[in-house]
Amino acid sequence: MNFINNRTVSLKKMMAIAGLFWFFFLVLYLFGALTFHSGEEAFTAFYLWFNGSIFYPILAILLSLTLAFHVFIAVTRQLSNNISSGDRYKKPYPKAVPRIIAWSGATIILVFIITHTLQMLSINTVDLYSEIQKIFQSPIMLAIYGLGMIAISTHLHHGLTNVLQTLGISSKQHKGAALVIVLLILAGYASIPLGVLYG
Repeated sequence: MNFINNRTVSLKKMMAIAGLFWFFFLVLYLFGALTFHSGEEAFTAFYLWFNGSIFYPILAILLSLTLAFHVFIAVTRQLSNNISSGDRYKKPYPKAVPRIIAWSGATIILVFIITHTLQMLSINTVDLYSEIQKIFQSPIMLAIYGLGMIAISTHLHHGLTNVLQTLGISSKQHKGAALVIVLLILAGYASIPLGVLYG
């Protein structure tokens, strides 16, 4: 029993670390995305440099591995809990949120990440600035982007307030700080489509 408990705790910690890796990526990615407000030359120059640097393939591999691990552990742990504990796990998850909503949000995030990645890989990076403008001038793409960012922000807030507890730090006093961080990140990403529409 102790072995199973220790293994569960270890997997939760590894899952939390994978989530933190994506959190730091979101912050770094935001700084790059915000160069959009500096104009076409600065925006294009940054992404041409980044896409051609050694960091790009390394980061792409790490992101793929950590995302796959995070999703795999989340799904397998939930399925294992359902099988071993039956009705005890039919309570709302996370607290006060029906499980179907929580998992629907996670599914939206995964679909959004895949869609956004494929979209970024398929467009011409030389004309990236104008391509971004075209994307956010489309009401459908604007809605997809907005829904994706809301889902990510909700998941991120839940994760930040719980990951500290998983890593052995009380999360209660950090809930307010986590909310502020998430809102700042959301505002930063929202500023790009808003800049296209009203800039």
